[in-house]
Amino acid sequence: MSGYLLIFTLYILTFMCAAVGKAEVCIDDGVEFDVEYARVGEPLYALCPLDRLFEKKDFNASWIRMDSQTEITSDRQARVHQDQKYLRFIPADIHDSGLYQCVFRNSTYCIKKIRRVVVFEYNDGLCYNHTVRFRSQETMLPSLTIECKKIDYYVDYRKSPVKWFKECQPLNLDGQRYSIIGKTLIINNVTMQDSGNYTCEVSLSYNGVIYNISRTTEFTILDVPEKTEPVVEFPRNNVIDVELGSSITLTCKVTTIKDEITTLLWTYSGMMMSFYTEDDRVTMGYTETNSTEDGTENFMTLNFTKVIEEDFNRKFYCQIYTTNIMFYVEFKKPDPNLQGFLIAFFMSVFLVVIISVIIIRIFKVDIVLWYRSFCFINTNQTVADGKKYDAYIMCPKQSVGSSSYEMDVFVLKVLPEVLEKQCAYRLFITGRDDLPGLAMADLVDEAISQSRRVIIVLGNVFCEKQGDDFEQKIAMYDALIRNKIKVILIEMEKITDYTNMPESIKYIKQKQGVVRWKGQSTEAALSPNSRFWKNIRYQMPVAPRHSDKELYYIYSE
Repeated sequence: MSGYLLIFTLYILTFMCAAVGKAEVCIDDGVEFDVEYARVGEPLYALCPLDRLFEKKDFNASWIRMDSQTEITSDRQARVHQDQKYLRFIPADIHDSGLYQCVFRNSTYCIKKIRRVVVFEYNDGLCYNHTVRFRSQETMLPSLTIECKKIDYYVDYRKSPVKWFKECQPLNLDGQRYSIIGKTLIINNVTMQDSGNYTCEVSLSYNGVIYNISRTTEFTILDVPEKTEPVVEFPRNNVIDVELGSSITLTCKVTTIKDEITTLLWTYSGMMMSFYTEDDRVTMGYTETNSTEDGTENFMTLNFTKVIEEDFNRKFYCQIYTTNIMFYVEFKKPDPNLQGFLIAFFMSVFLVVIISVIIIRIFKVDIVLWYRSFCFINTNQTVADGKKYDAYIMCPKQSVGSSSYEMDVFVLKVLPEVLEKQCAYRLFITGRDDLPGLAMADLVDEAISQSRRVIIVLGNVFCEKQGDDFEQKIAMYDALIRNKIKVILIEMEKITDYTNMPESIKYIKQKQGVVRWKGQSTEAALSPNSRFWKNIRYQMPVAPRHSDKELYYIYSE
């Protein structure tokens, strides 16, 4: 009895091991990446992910729903049934979503793979679901096509017409913009506004029931970006100054879009600069790059160790390889540097002007007198203005002491000696040139009106005696009011206080100053070329005189 039990046990274990070994032979190929989608109420044909094996006749297929581990029926009248490589849902229900395993077997081999099925509903107000759309992107062209995807399982699209919608609105197929060939929609005269959601729809008849099958494609048209041309930063047809015999390094710099590298060449007359000379006087570097936020900078150097005469006025091009983009740099000899010369010239002119102004201010009197002596030597002012006298001499009439004597000597002797005899001026001196029979007022008025200047000799006595001042009033009237005659002030002695002087004298002194007589009667003092007489002559009108060689000097005690 125990022997029979042992044999039975061994038989059971052998059967179990055989069953286990047979199960382990089926290869699990995992889960298929692609998902089969269908809308609730539409037919769904889920293709076995191992359909490539259907070419081998000895394989059988079966479908198992993973969550219940139940095999799908082959009854074609059932809503969900298997038909060899297809698992059919006619129609699909929301509860059909899940994992389904397709198993291929023969007597010696087994393999299985899972297909995922998703059944969805449309979004509210739409004819598609946002999460279940095909996507297609096309670059802008005159015409583009959209294909109604995965309908070959269901219908023969050559016999079943395909309807097209954009954003769930029927397309106008009567115009020239849209046309249909088979399952493909053709869009002509494409614009950016043709991007959108396109839905295709075909009809399927199954067991006398008509079903609609739809597919939605999110179609995006990409605008062709304008090709960004490389930007040549140097050279830009530059002409640069180069010294003969100097060395120079040129760097061609080209900026391209980020991460784009371009090849550069230095050329002359169509040949690379490597062949420009037979020696190593000119060398060309290699293309170097530097990435920045704005793009990629490309560099290539061209080095002249010595610039010779033949290099001038030649154009050396930096060219972007495989393009016609090229710019040149040209050598020319530098223009003469005139900066130092111009600085020196204008500094010299400035110094000359400054020195001339200083000299004129210092030697103004001498310059004017020298000019008169050469340019007005034959001038006859009497003919020009009709006046008789060059100057009217005015001095105090009443004074006492030595000051009166000195003033008389100066007025009656010194002034005529120098101004009349040596300088050829004509003076009117009261008491010497009076005409008998004329009233003093008429005489003074007539004499002043016939004179070109009024010389007023000042002394302290002039300040003390102002009662009999009609002579002064007439002279000041002509000088200040009528602006007809110029007044020359001569101080016989240094006057420190002008408080008691008439306002007219103060005004003239402030405006043009005075000439002070030193009180000397030496030969040098009586020379018209002394400083005192030069100042007098400077203020006097132009008068004809003898040359300096003919001047004679009178010394008087």
